[in-house]
Amino acid sequence: MSTSLNDFVQKTVEALDHFDKNNTDCIKDVVREAINFYKLNSYEEVEETNEGTRRFLYIHSMMEENLLSKVVELSVGIDRDLYLEEVYQSFVIRQY
Repeated sequence: MSTSLNDFVQKTVEALDHFDKNNTDCIKDVVREAINFYKLNSYEEVEETNEGTRRFLYIHSMMEENLLSKVVELSVGIDRDLYLEEVYQSFVIRQY
Protein backbone atom coordinates (compact mmCIF):
# COMPACT_ATOMS: atom_id res chain seq x y z
CA MET A 1 0.00 0.00 0.00
CA SER A 2 1.46 3.34 -0.98
CA THR A 3 1.25 6.39 1.21
CA SER A 4 1.01 9.92 -0.09
CA LEU A 5 3.63 12.37 1.10
CA ASN A 6 0.92 14.32 2.88
CA ASP A 7 -0.23 11.18 4.73
CA PHE A 8 3.35 10.29 5.63
CA VAL A 9 4.04 13.73 7.15
CA GLN A 10 0.71 13.77 9.00
CA LYS A 11 1.31 10.30 10.52
CA THR A 12 4.93 11.16 11.41
CA VAL A 13 3.94 14.42 13.11
CA GLU A 14 1.21 12.62 15.06
CA ALA A 15 3.69 9.93 16.15
CA LEU A 16 6.10 12.56 17.53
CA ASP A 17 4.38 13.48 20.77
CA HIS A 18 6.72 16.44 21.25
CA PHE A 19 6.17 17.91 17.76
CA ASP A 20 6.11 21.71 17.60
CA LYS A 21 5.96 23.23 14.11
CA ASN A 22 7.82 26.29 15.40
CA ASN A 23 10.77 24.21 16.60
CA THR A 24 13.29 23.43 13.84
CA ASP A 25 14.57 20.39 15.76
CA CYS A 26 11.10 18.84 15.48
CA ILE A 27 11.04 19.53 11.74
CA LYS A 28 14.49 17.92 11.41
CA ASP A 29 13.01 14.82 13.10
CA VAL A 30 10.40 14.62 10.34
CA VAL A 31 13.08 15.17 7.65
CA ARG A 32 15.14 12.30 9.13
CA GLU A 33 12.08 10.06 9.17
CA ALA A 34 11.43 10.89 5.50
CA ILE A 35 15.04 10.07 4.55
CA ASN A 36 14.70 6.67 6.23
CA PHE A 37 11.15 5.91 5.07
CA TYR A 38 11.79 6.75 1.42
CA LYS A 39 15.31 5.21 1.51
CA LEU A 40 16.90 8.40 0.18
CA ASN A 41 20.62 8.78 -0.47
CA SER A 42 20.60 12.14 1.31
CA TYR A 43 21.79 12.04 4.91
CA GLU A 44 22.37 14.11 7.99
CA GLU A 45 25.69 14.44 9.82
CA VAL A 46 26.14 15.75 13.34
CA GLU A 47 29.24 17.77 14.21
CA GLU A 48 30.27 19.06 17.61
CA THR A 49 31.62 22.62 17.49
CA ASN A 50 32.49 25.29 20.05
CA GLU A 51 29.03 26.78 19.46
CA GLY A 52 27.37 23.42 20.14
CA THR A 53 25.98 20.63 18.01
CA ARG A 54 25.45 21.35 14.30
CA ARG A 55 23.43 19.18 11.95
CA PHE A 56 24.49 19.20 8.32
CA LEU A 57 22.15 17.94 5.63
CA TYR A 58 23.86 16.38 2.62
CA ILE A 59 21.47 16.31 -0.34
CA HIS A 60 22.05 13.71 -3.02
CA SER A 61 19.88 15.03 -5.87
CA MET A 62 17.47 17.76 -6.90
CA MET A 63 14.62 15.27 -6.69
CA GLU A 64 15.49 14.43 -3.08
CA GLU A 65 15.85 18.13 -2.24
CA ASN A 66 12.39 18.80 -3.68
CA LEU A 67 10.92 15.91 -1.70
CA LEU A 68 12.53 17.04 1.57
CA SER A 69 11.50 20.65 0.92
CA LYS A 70 7.91 19.45 0.52
CA VAL A 71 8.21 17.50 3.78
CA VAL A 72 9.25 20.73 5.55
CA GLU A 73 6.40 22.64 3.93
CA LEU A 74 3.82 20.02 4.95
CA SER A 75 5.26 19.85 8.50
CA VAL A 76 4.82 23.54 9.26
CA GLY A 77 1.51 24.03 7.46
CA ILE A 78 0.35 26.44 4.80
CA ASP A 79 0.25 29.44 7.11
CA ARG A 80 4.03 29.63 7.25
CA ASP A 81 6.87 29.67 4.75
CA LEU A 82 9.88 27.75 6.02
CA TYR A 83 12.58 26.32 3.81
CA LEU A 84 15.07 23.48 4.15
CA GLU A 85 17.92 26.02 4.29
CA GLU A 86 16.29 27.77 7.26
CA VAL A 87 15.61 24.52 9.13
CA TYR A 88 19.30 23.60 8.86
CA GLN A 89 20.55 27.21 9.36
CA SER A 90 22.15 27.06 5.88
CA PHE A 91 24.12 23.90 6.76
CA VAL A 92 22.91 22.20 3.58
CA ILE A 93 25.45 20.61 1.27
CA ARG A 94 24.31 19.71 -2.22
CA GLN A 95 26.14 16.76 -3.74
CA TYR A 96 24.67 16.86 -7.23
